[in-house]
Amino acid sequence: MRAAAALALIAFVAPQATPMEQARADLQRRREALIRAYDLEAQRPRLDRFARTVVRAFRDPAIARRKPIGRLPFVADSRRDFLQRTAAFVVDRFGVRLSGLTVKFSRLPQGTAGRVKIVDTRATVEVADRHRDDDEQILVIVAHEFAHIVLEAPGSGVTEAEADNEDLADATVVMAGMGPLLLRASYREGISASGNKVEWSVRRTGSLHPVAIAYLTLVQAEMAGLTKEARSGLVGEWLEKK
Repeated sequence: MRAAAALALIAFVAPQATPMEQARADLQRRREALIRAYDLEAQRPRLDRFARTVVRAFRDPAIARRKPIGRLPFVADSRRDFLQRTAAFVVDRFGVRLSGLTVKFSRLPQGTAGRVKIVDTRATVEVADRHRDDDEQILVIVAHEFAHIVLEAPGSGVTEAEADNEDLADATVVMAGMGPLLLRASYREGISASGNKVEWSVRRTGSLHPVAIAYLTLVQAEMAGLTKEARSGLVGEWLEKK
């Protein structure tokens, strides 16, 4: 009887996870813990207020009703071309009126990822050279900086304190239909393998919590008239689909 019991026990022992499976499980647990830690119900009134503030700040309310986009609609020939096209794309999404747009990668201070200066109707966009090879980082930097421009514009109805709010700037990016792009860039997971050794990493970007970005993405998508089915793939596992 003892031998039979031992054999039965061995038969039901689960196979040991591979290093890659373990790394993926670790990332899943970390992401789920981050989601649980964010009290969406408590934050919902603040996020809804952000959405209303941003829609009022847009020069054209139709900006918030544009179809959300999950990838940049162009292919660039060089890093500078990518920056130029990204900046032009962001300007179009925000409805900013410019007569000229100059872009460059610069050696900016460590605490400055990018900056946008507008003189009359001409804009100069600078992105820190250390982000030159990171497409998603470039997008987030440029979009976030132009969001501040939108919030600070005369007639936006936004106070000076609100215009400096980093969460509100990220919300502005989302409400211009760039939520899926911002969400993917805001929380990036990586797995690297070398022989039997597997390591994972997580990189957070931006100010607004990924769950908040996901929520506002669905708010904006609903304003854009997307069906429930069309909205369902925009936010991954970050939020229960609306």
